[in-house]
Amino acid sequence: MPSPASTTELIERIRKSGLVPPTHLQGHLGALCTPAPEHTQTQLLEGLVEAHLLTRFQADRLGAGKYKGFVLGSYTILDRLGAGGMGQVFLAEHAAMRRFVALKVLPGNVYEDDVARERFFREARAAATLDHPNIVRVFDMNREGKLLYLVMEYVEGASLQTVVEKDGRRTVAAAASYGQQMAFGLQHAHERGLVHRDIKPGNTLVDRTGVARLLDLGLVRSESDGDSKLTSNLGGARTILGTVDYLAPEQALDSSNVDIRADIYSLGATLYFLLAGHPVFPEGRAGQKLMWQQWRDPTPIHRVRADVPAALSAVVHKALAKKREDRWQSPRDLADALAPWVAGLVLPSADLIHAPPYRPFLGRGATANAHERPSKRTSKAGTSRNAPEPSTATATPVSGVVRLDNPFDQDQATPNMLGSGDATTVEDRYPARPSATRRIAAPAANGRRALILVAAVTALVVCTLFAATATLLFAFGVIRT
Repeated sequence: MPSPASTTELIERIRKSGLVPPTHLQGHLGALCTPAPEHTQTQLLEGLVEAHLLTRFQADRLGAGKYKGFVLGSYTILDRLGAGGMGQVFLAEHAAMRRFVALKVLPGNVYEDDVARERFFREARAAATLDHPNIVRVFDMNREGKLLYLVMEYVEGASLQTVVEKDGRRTVAAAASYGQQMAFGLQHAHERGLVHRDIKPGNTLVDRTGVARLLDLGLVRSESDGDSKLTSNLGGARTILGTVDYLAPEQALDSSNVDIRADIYSLGATLYFLLAGHPVFPEGRAGQKLMWQQWRDPTPIHRVRADVPAALSAVVHKALAKKREDRWQSPRDLADALAPWVAGLVLPSADLIHAPPYRPFLGRGATANAHERPSKRTSKAGTSRNAPEPSTATATPVSGVVRLDNPFDQDQATPNMLGSGDATTVEDRYPARPSATRRIAAPAANGRRALILVAAVTALVVCTLFAATATLLFAFGVIRT
């Protein structure tokens, strides 16, 4: 659909989108110093973003002429978090609950692909068996026409890939803490017969409290179903699943016949990246790295970085052993081995964590965080002034590019991690209620009225009985005048 030809046409498309309640839109337009048609389209959209009536993503899509597809089921799309071969990930809010979630959407054109659809179903089934603080939770799977989507926990954080790229390699305590938490999450998955097959820094989020969470089960293998030949169906028996820099040697040879020890290798490679600031083999093409993983030992991490204890280096390199029999045999073993260097949760730099969009209550399901007020630090675009480049998505996508129907075209810049703006207060999230004094005073007043009424009725009854008794006594001569 072409871009709006005029500001009047843009206003009409905003109305059709249903993103801004009519009364709020009319109030905003009425408050403008000059008539709305005299504003440029950019000025109008910037004003709506500044007023928190639209998010930046919504404004960009509307400016491009796209006003459909902002709603999936009970969720309103606020921002795009990432994109890849299995679809796109969006930040959304539930219309009634006013809660942020992440939606992983499988586009309609991919829905016709039996293998891709089965992979999506398998990811949903695997996620349904997991409930652990170090794994991003999946709440539901829904369908809208030919669009399948997962409803996932929204994590206000950044991927470890982004943390290292923007803030440098991690301290020993930080790397040990994140690695141990990843091992805890993997142990939970292992006990349920699952192999992740794509453990890497980009698939691990750390939130502002220092809690690390694994995500993206798009390549998960269930040991109970023998992979159902799904891996080979993805491209033949020689299909390699995973990310080259973090791929276990045996996974490069046969991705359909790996166990939890392949994930332990990938976790060891992630620890190496956190401590060194680069992958195990930083140079070379993908084919070379795959060969080196079969026979070449990486440079010991304590030689790359002098402050890494030799004992910790030994723990990491045992996870990176070429033969899986020589590695740690369970994630719990690796977590225990990392314990001496864990000193608690390690918070990432606050500049790396983007707050979600500020969402005032508009009477149509907006949401907001309850721990902050709108900040004066926001710029015209609604982004934090100190915000870095967007980081990896809540559900890091796999390779490839797809195209979705309006307004989710894949013609934008690199994926965003989180939305922009600030949070709001509890008072903004929930309608005002009567104070405690008023709630207590009302019953008390009603009680006093009831007591007065009872006393009056009692007095009337007593007087009536007394008069009747006196009359009877007088009639029988008991009482004489």
